[in-house]
Amino acid sequence: MRSGLRISTLVIGCWLASGHLAGLQAQQSAAPADLSALKSQYQRPPARPIANRAMVDLGRELFFETKISASGKTACASCHFPNLGWAVAEAKSVNDSGKLTSRKSQALIGIGHQGAALIGWAGNNPTVEAQAKGSIATGSMSMRETPTPVPVAVIEQRIRTDPSYVAKFKAALPNGTIDIDSIALAIAEFERTIEPETAPFDRWITGDEAAISDAAKRGFALHNGKALCVACHRGWRFTDDQFHDIGTTTTDRGRGAAVSDNPLMQFAFKTPTLRDVALRPPYMNNGTLATLEDVVKHYEKGGIARPSRSPMLLPIQLTDAERRDLVAFMETLSGATKK
Repeated sequence: MRSGLRISTLVIGCWLASGHLAGLQAQQSAAPADLSALKSQYQRPPARPIANRAMVDLGRELFFETKISASGKTACASCHFPNLGWAVAEAKSVNDSGKLTSRKSQALIGIGHQGAALIGWAGNNPTVEAQAKGSIATGSMSMRETPTPVPVAVIEQRIRTDPSYVAKFKAALPNGTIDIDSIALAIAEFERTIEPETAPFDRWITGDEAAISDAAKRGFALHNGKALCVACHRGWRFTDDQFHDIGTTTTDRGRGAAVSDNPLMQFAFKTPTLRDVALRPPYMNNGTLATLEDVVKHYEKGGIARPSRSPMLLPIQLTDAERRDLVAFMETLSGATKK
């Protein structure tokens, strides 16, 4: 085993007890033809039901509305493009202060299915509502890095004095107040409806053998076996919604900034979904890896060796052909893009 990639007896014991590590090891030699049983683990659930259509429609409009930013020039959609898997194609975005953000914008796709998991690369927000409110009030949409930030009350007043929004809030929240909390609530309700489009992978899972290439099928086998990707990128959303240090940075402590007493959370970041992943290079929390092949090679190298590095980052060695197959598989996870 490569130096620094040591797994504690406790961690191994937990994984073996759950059958997860043993299952990965058993799958390492599996051929694509033997993976039919695995497909059941990737069946998509139905889209989340919408209880308040007026609220979702209001949230959609606010998501693209520049009035809710301090400058009146940026929107949630400025960092989350529908045609890019609801993320961006740059390593960092320009915030409302005209400066670069500290991390690449995370994809919002499928966020409504993550349950009680913390939101964001570092899990700084407990809910989607809290993330939306924080972004407007004190985050990337707040002009906080300028000498003259705009108070939240000004943003609220812009929406309160817009007759169109007054009518839409009345339809969505008949007895509610137009304020930062109701604005964030509406945006969050819309974001929870952002479902991944049906991808070639989904068609293959449901029985269309011609939907993806043989290379992609081999890549799926590698994902679930030798490449060990499934350790963190599992289930139909291809994420465990947990935080891991995969050795990407020495300057951003990620989750560790909030939980300094947890040694494994130092430099740890949330596992991103692989849905639509081919649409949104560059990759990682800091956008330092240009291509999916670079990402695969990063995992082969193991990242930065340090005590916090995830014990699930086991050593792997792939051939050029296997790397191409893994990339071919990941490319099947993108559905038709939206404009």
